[in-house]
Amino acid sequence: MRMNLTIRSLLVLIACLPLASGMNGNCDGIMLPGNPTCGTSNVPAVQLTIVNDVGQTLPYASIAFAVDQGQYYVGTCNNNCSDFAIAYDVSGRFDISVIAPGYQQDNRVVNVGTEADECTPVTQDIIVVLKKDTTVAVLAGAWRAQTVFGTIDLRFGDNGEAIGAILYDRTVAGDGNFYVSYNGSPIKGVAGQEIAVQNVNDPTRVGDIFNFDGQALGVPVGFVDAQLSTDFYLLSGAQPGAQSQGLFVTYSRLTDIPTALQSP
Repeated sequence: MRMNLTIRSLLVLIACLPLASGMNGNCDGIMLPGNPTCGTSNVPAVQLTIVNDVGQTLPYASIAFAVDQGQYYVGTCNNNCSDFAIAYDVSGRFDISVIAPGYQQDNRVVNVGTEADECTPVTQDIIVVLKKDTTVAVLAGAWRAQTVFGTIDLRFGDNGEAIGAILYDRTVAGDGNFYVSYNGSPIKGVAGQEIAVQNVNDPTRVGDIFNFDGQALGVPVGFVDAQLSTDFYLLSGAQPGAQSQGLFVTYSRLTDIPTALQSP
């Protein structure tokens, strides 16, 4: 079985699954089940180097893998995804999925054998080449901007569709924030507070130019003629309805989807 994870679902899994020994993340590390006679020689089973289509090592990626079609483990490589070990002292079939913001997911099956002692794994060094995502789906995830109208969070779905927004510090009621669902998309919101529904056109992309007018409750939300930074973490353009006034906005990609914008 090969797992086809999306960016959104994989990021959610990162928050709730334990990490295998050798992976970086916020969860406690555990040792994968294996041959109990193998001990702990700390020999990597699989080492990943994750690069883009011109051979540059990526600074960040999320990896999910299972051994012998068992439980999936999820973690991240940060700063440098080179010779990244995802498990130690384990052999068998590895089903691996790799994603990074702005790139298409890559799935691999890697078989790890053992040395003559039938215990120590033969390390498999794998180069994963991720291709750039040239569709609006590159926006999948959550973004935040500081504007003249206050702080705004946006969430886009797996295909780049508009999911919802948070308008911070806009009211004296409740926790002070407005929560918006785009086109009726289900979001958690905050208990006891209304979720406003706004009908909008989903974001568009032509080449490297993105547009989204998500005006909500009278507040300009979104971007006009915006471009992504080369690392896919900043989206900068004009503010909808105010581009003629020279008002610009920059959205930064968030590592986690705010709870209120997650699916219920």
